[in-house]
Amino acid sequence: MIKFFRKIRQNLLSEGKTGKYFKYAIGEILLVVIGILIALQINNWNEKRKIKIAEIEILQNLKTELKYNLEDLEKINRQHKSEFEDGIIILKLFGTDVSSVSESKLDSLMSNAFSGYSFEAKDGYIKSLIASNKIDYLKNAELKSYISSFESMVIDANQEDGYVRKLLNDRFWPATDGKLSALDIISSAEQYQEFPKGTYSSDYKWFFNNREMEDLTANIFSWKKENVLDEQVFMDKIQKMIQIIVKEFFVSVCIRS
Repeated sequence: MIKFFRKIRQNLLSEGKTGKYFKYAIGEILLVVIGILIALQINNWNEKRKIKIAEIEILQNLKTELKYNLEDLEKINRQHKSEFEDGIIILKLFGTDVSSVSESKLDSLMSNAFSGYSFEAKDGYIKSLIASNKIDYLKNAELKSYISSFESMVIDANQEDGYVRKLLNDRFWPATDGKLSALDIISSAEQYQEFPKGTYSSDYKWFFNNREMEDLTANIFSWKKENVLDEQVFMDKIQKMIQIIVKEFFVSVCIRS
C-alpha cells in the first residue's frame, strides 16, 4: 500500500504536476490521520468494553460478599436482641426476692444474656478491590463511597460490642468467680449440654442484692442496646448497597447488550 502511494507521488512529480502532487499529499496525510483516529476510537471502545465487563464482575462479587455479611449480621443482631431482652429481665430482678425464681431459669437467663456472640465481617474481596484500585471501575459514586468506607462501618457496628466484652472480661466475670457457678450457667445453654453441672450452686441472692453487680449489669446492657442499634444501621446500609448494585448491574447488562 505504501509503495502504491509512493508510485503515485513519483508519477505526479515526474509529470510536473506539482499542484496535484501537493493536493494528493495533503489528502494522503488526511487519510492517515483519519486511519489513526479510527484506530484510537476502536482501541478506546475496546478499553471501555473491558472496563464494563470488569465492572459487571465486580458488582456480582460485591453482591455475593455483601449478602453473606447481611445474612450473618441479621443472625447476630437477632441474638443480640435476645441477649438484651433477657438482660432487661435480669435488671428488673435486682433488689427483689429471687427465691421464687428457679435456679435453672436464672442460669438460662444468665447464659443467654451474657453470651459472647460477635459479628465478624467477611470483607476480603472489598479490601482487595480497594487495594488494587479496581474500585475506580465502579461508575456509581454513592456505591463507591459506601464500599470505600465499609471497614469504618464494621468498626462502628462492633465498637459497643468491644466495650461489652471488656466489662465482662475485666470486671464482671472476675467479680462473680466463686459466687455464680460458671458450669451451671454454661451447661444450661443448648450447645453446651455436654458440660457437667457445677459442684456448687450459684448465690443469686448475693448477686441480685449487690450494688456493684447491678451497676455492671446496667452498663453492660446499655452498651448492648447501642450495639443492637448500630448493627441495625449497618444492616440498612448493606441493604442500600445491594439495591444500588442490583440497579447498576441491570443498567450495565443492558448497555453491554
